[in-house]
Amino acid sequence: MTGSRAYSLLNAKTSFRLFYPVLIIILLLPGKLLAQEKLPDVSVSLPRQTNTVYSLLNQISRESGFFFIYDSDVIDNNRRVSIRRNNQVISQWLDVILDDPSLQMRVIQRHILVFRTDAEPIQAMPAPEHQKINPWFTIRGRVSDQVNGNPLPYASVGIPEKGFGISTNLDGFFQLRVPNEFIDKSLRISHLGFKTQEIPLHLLRDQFVDVIMETEYISMQEVVIRYYDPTAIVFQMLEKIEQNYGNKPVSLLSFYREGVKRNNKYLNFSEAVFRVFKAPVNAPYDDQVMVVKARNIINADHTDTLVLKLRSGVQSSLQLDIMSKLPDFLDPEFIDDYDFIRADIVTRNNRSLYAIEFAQKRIIRGPLFMGTLFIDTEDLALVEADFEINQKYINQARDQFFVRRIQSFVPIIERANYTISYQKFNGRYYLKHVRGELSLKIRRRNSLFNNHYFAFIEMAVGQIDDQDVNRFSRREVLSPRTTFVDLGYKYDDGFWGEFNVITPEKEIMEAFSGVKAKIESFENGGE
Repeated sequence: MTGSRAYSLLNAKTSFRLFYPVLIIILLLPGKLLAQEKLPDVSVSLPRQTNTVYSLLNQISRESGFFFIYDSDVIDNNRRVSIRRNNQVISQWLDVILDDPSLQMRVIQRHILVFRTDAEPIQAMPAPEHQKINPWFTIRGRVSDQVNGNPLPYASVGIPEKGFGISTNLDGFFQLRVPNEFIDKSLRISHLGFKTQEIPLHLLRDQFVDVIMETEYISMQEVVIRYYDPTAIVFQMLEKIEQNYGNKPVSLLSFYREGVKRNNKYLNFSEAVFRVFKAPVNAPYDDQVMVVKARNIINADHTDTLVLKLRSGVQSSLQLDIMSKLPDFLDPEFIDDYDFIRADIVTRNNRSLYAIEFAQKRIIRGPLFMGTLFIDTEDLALVEADFEINQKYINQARDQFFVRRIQSFVPIIERANYTISYQKFNGRYYLKHVRGELSLKIRRRNSLFNNHYFAFIEMAVGQIDDQDVNRFSRREVLSPRTTFVDLGYKYDDGFWGEFNVITPEKEIMEAFSGVKAKIESFENGGE
């Protein structure tokens, strides 16, 4: 196959045994404070070193428990500073490290805000004129690990009590458009295994924030006291599905994206905003998807020998709601094929979770799943799951991933992995984020050289609405089996408007920076 003909990859297929989803605080303060606020009288001991401002401030955070919020245009993160070994209070260290008398400080809970004295006053509430002109404001930022500075992908950023938010991308970045009516609320940032942070939204309006997350450790005493039978916990979780998850239809405003990459080149990339009619758990009818806005980029040309496309990526995203569509490792008919192993107790959103590892029994030699389930210790709801197809046997299932095979090419599946998380809204759990990834290599027969391919699907729920929810009309519904990249692309600077989306990773932005995209419009289901 040559040229721009498409070769469909991955067929979302459900069998009686398996389902194979297609893969398819840096802060610019808007306010001026009237006086320098007294910083916490906490002593911090640092060794002699020459290091960046960013690293030194993180060391102070680890020692003191206070986090710094500042604008990277005001403070140069990469400037190197030499310090002597010493034990000083925080204010003395900041005098040495920042070396700028024009900076002001303010303490808000466990955060220290650093800003210039020539900024505008902080407004606790938006001005009425601002509400009329802009009904929402934007917060952008990055979520990272305090210990090593690594980005935290799939962190939840939002206002849970409003069912509103988005997830960080693989680089830890997020962008959130917040209605002005939520200005008196707090932004909550949470990630599995880290302490949840909450920051008043009025401090973050139209800013870039760098949120440093602190690891949350579970005491050995709690681990010992909470000894549990993992298999029994899983069965109790299954018994409580109807009690814990949606019992009536809801509307999910969701952001979806998918892409395929060969070696270091993206062949195609699509993204969309959906309205999802989400059926209650165990409902006799299916979910529905309506496209609000969508676009895609085609980067394949006549020199591309083999072009892979994702088919049924939308359907796969819906299938990954494993509480509505039980996979075999949770299906009572096949669950005996698996061993459940006690792993650990971790935290998310200040709640303890059982972390239960599972894998197929050793006597079973086939492509089953393995991974970890995270179950709330109090209400026994599954709140997160990470799993993959056993790599030892994965190529026994490779035909499940292809709509059709071309005899002149030999595919080898390397990995197929999935992540799912849920959020609590009005006492029930609903889908929050799903991602599926497929890695494979393909070579032409009689050739020694391989091309590596990577495909992914991802969906993040931005808002939940449980009022006056009705099924969509037939003409509004998108077929979930659609090859989404074929639906078209329309670009403009304000394309997404007020919608919350997953920020493209740096790699994706660089991959398409020089590509003249195919331009088509596709809105409201193709009308």
